[in-house]
Amino acid sequence: MSPNALALVELLIRERRALSRFIARYLDPASTEDTLQNLYLKASSVPGDPPILEPRGYLYRMAYHHALNRSQADARERRAMAEYATDMAEAGHDGEAQALDQAQLREISQTILALPAQVRECFVLNRYLGLSEREIATRLGISKSLVGKHVLRAALLIQQHQQGTRR
Repeated sequence: MSPNALALVELLIRERRALSRFIARYLDPASTEDTLQNLYLKASSVPGDPPILEPRGYLYRMAYHHALNRSQADARERRAMAEYATDMAEAGHDGEAQALDQAQLREISQTILALPAQVRECFVLNRYLGLSEREIATRLGISKSLVGKHVLRAALLIQQHQQGTRR
């Protein structure tokens, strides 16, 4: 671990409560915790050159950007779900079919929202925003293979949930 990374991780551990409160201004509690964990991973991989002169400022700037990215991703996800619901309503389904479609959409939305954060993010970026696995891997700082596994896992969990609710 580089000296920069070591300093950031030690500071993150010391300032965890304050960082949590800072991030909570932008996100819900579960997303705040996920963001703190992602922040730890990013902080531990910061290179040693050039040296960071203000580690506290750097850490809070990282936290702000992580929270902002997460907030924007959640908003895109909600918009995509709302657009889908609107499209279904405009497609001219009768009242009963529309109610069933909306119920199914709510179930799928809840299933997607219940997925682990990184799995959900990979799935939404791939299936709803049309990003390639390579683009997602670069954006999230993970391997392309892991992105594929996350998308597949999400699809399987959604399919299992749908099969479980039909019985």
